[in-house]
Amino acid sequence: MIFTDLIGAPYKAHGRSKEEGFDCYGLVLECCKRAGTPLVDLDYHSPFFTLSQADGAKPNLNVKEVPGPKPGRIVETDYKGKSHVGYMVDMNNVLHTTSRGVRLSALAALKVRGFYEVVKA
Repeated sequence: MIFTDLIGAPYKAHGRSKEEGFDCYGLVLECCKRAGTPLVDLDYHSPFFTLSQADGAKPNLNVKEVPGPKPGRIVETDYKGKSHVGYMVDMNNVLHTTSRGVRLSALAALKVRGFYEVVKA
């Protein structure tokens, strides 16, 4: 998946495009779409927080928890006590948003809560 054009895109709460900006879930939606594994847009912030707290699955979210990192997986992290999601571009790096926009960070620098894969309906 080509992602380098996303680096530096602005941050915007509930943002869903490179032009207007992304929030963390909006960026993951875009990455999954580009990778051919579309993710359900739930239209509310941080759906992974409820997923990680609810013993597994949320019926309207097409992901499943899986063990460990792998390119193409969604990674849920803890950022100041809140859920944050990013997209694994390789075994060591996560594409995610910050207040300064989209960036690439080392997985080792993040507080990982879990890994997820998109399930085809």
